Amino acid sequence: MRKFTTLFLFVSIFSTAQQTIAQCGSNVLTNADFESPVQPAIGNNLTGLFSWGGWTMTGGPFNVIRTNGSAYVGGPDNAQNGTQYIDITSAGGTLYQDFTVTGVTLPVAFGGYFSSREQSGYTNWTASIDIIDLGSSTVVSTSSTRLFTIADGAVPAQEIWYYLSGNTTLPPGNYRFQVNMGNYGNFDAAIVSLNCLLATRITSFSGRHSNGNSILNWKCEPSNDMSHFEIERSADGINFKKIGTEVFSGSLQHEFADNSGLVSDKNYYRLKMVDKSGKFTYSTIIIIKTKGNFVLELSPNPVQNLLRINGLKGNGQISIFDMSGRRVFNQSVAMAQTVVLDVSKLNKGLYVMEYSDGVQTEVQKFNKQ
Repeated sequence: MRKFTTLFLFVSIFSTAQQTIAQCGSNVLTNADFESPVQPAIGNNLTGLFSWGGWTMTGGPFNVIRTNGSAYVGGPDNAQNGTQYIDITSAGGTLYQDFTVTGVTLPVAFGGYFSSREQSGYTNWTASIDIIDLGSSTVVSTSSTRLFTIADGAVPAQEIWYYLSGNTTLPPGNYRFQVNMGNYGNFDAAIVSLNCLLATRITSFSGRHSNGNSILNWKCEPSNDMSHFEIERSADGINFKKIGTEVFSGSLQHEFADNSGLVSDKNYYRLKMVDKSGKFTYSTIIIIKTKGNFVLELSPNPVQNLLRINGLKGNGQISIFDMSGRRVFNQSVAMAQTVVLDVSKLNKGLYVMEYSDGVQTEVQKFNKQ
């Protein structure tokens, strides 16, 4: 399966409350990355009501996917964290694990990553996470949501993991972390963090290959707690090495050029986001290819009026989708390497630009201001 350079969203976990939050960042869920038991093959079908690795699943059938970066037409080639993730086919279902709050009422942060799989037989579905009070059997909090459409099931778009999260305050009691999945959905990297709030977050993280270097760009929200970013690179998406540091000086936009010598035709990058107390979390992984496929560059990004697209391969089709998957722009191009699109009438927000020459398809995201 072909990879592509794109932008991913993720949320970081740090303390923002005025009181001391000693356990901020710890995860009370077990087997949160679905790494155990290890699957011997790429998938393992599980149907009906069953328990697996500390999780209970209803509906389905489900698969436990272990790709280790190999091409997989049924979803992402790489897990969000580790090497395994959960996949659901043919019908909707839920995935859940129970946890307990003891002692006193606590702020609670929760979240997880969703993606989609192939378009065949696709049915639009909405991803979300519920926190359920087991004492009253009521939903007490719901995460942000995302509508997944057939556009998310396209081969390039399958590689995108979307982070959905929420905050709530829970008194002592027993609760359920429940993932709501639809037809052809994937899930990974679950988290429930007690005595913690989701606050500072990276709003965009993207990269491109230019003149032999990888250029990374990211944007974050304002923060009083942020210390610095550590940039890490990997040749396999598993073993990462620090290649640079960016001190947080208050600027919300950052750029880093990896000119240390690219180690392969496909390079993986992530950010280690460190606060002043030393707590840290990792970003989503992005992939930058140095050979093959298209090398599209969108500028400026963010854009207000005119969006320039460089690196086209002649005849092709350009489409723009909003984050709900609705196509808002479509244009054919003929024998062009560069086009300029007027996007001034688009509403502010994030969009997906898709370019296809009939053989290959490339996807990039941009921010309309």
